[in-house]
Amino acid sequence: MTESGVPSRRSEDYINLGSLFRSSATITFVVQIVAVIIMIGALSAWVVGDVFFTLPEDMKILALLLASIVALIIFLAAISAFVRFSRRIGDAVVGPGIEEVRMDTPRVKAVVVLYALLVTLMGVTGFYTWYLIDSNYLVAWAASYNSLSLRVFGLALGAFFVALLIQIIIAGVGRSATKVIIEVLDADDSEFID
Repeated sequence: MTESGVPSRRSEDYINLGSLFRSSATITFVVQIVAVIIMIGALSAWVVGDVFFTLPEDMKILALLLASIVALIIFLAAISAFVRFSRRIGDAVVGPGIEEVRMDTPRVKAVVVLYALLVTLMGVTGFYTWYLIDSNYLVAWAASYNSLSLRVFGLALGAFFVALLIQIIIAGVGRSATKVIIEVLDADDSEFID
């Protein structure tokens, strides 16, 4: 109880669903950006790898300097894309009208648990699907060229694929969870008023 006699709102009674969905979508977006940068680097290393080792030493230094400039430009472009699209992704994931909700409401807790289970199962399915693709096709592809760069490319492509899948699922789940929880809360409020 507070001094005014009104019970204080304890933070453990509430969950900030808006922040949870937004931060999950942002993390997957960061994974996608890093995966794309690694894929570009791995493909570049595979394409110019043999040529690089045949260059004289002074040309190798120049090539490394030019590669560093290109890498920094790619990182700057990635940061710009992150700043530009992270807010849009956050807004697309969570619909308006919901931020913090009480977790002691039985129906809200059930909805949150079911949606968390759905996201987890879809994430596990995405990881397993990628594992099958990687072990059956990409490992053999990289081995046929005897290339570590292609192996790194395959792993980064897998990270991108899984992050994109989870992001799509979170976006769909976030929107529908928002609607369902708002309906549950409205139903609870109308029962309380009646």
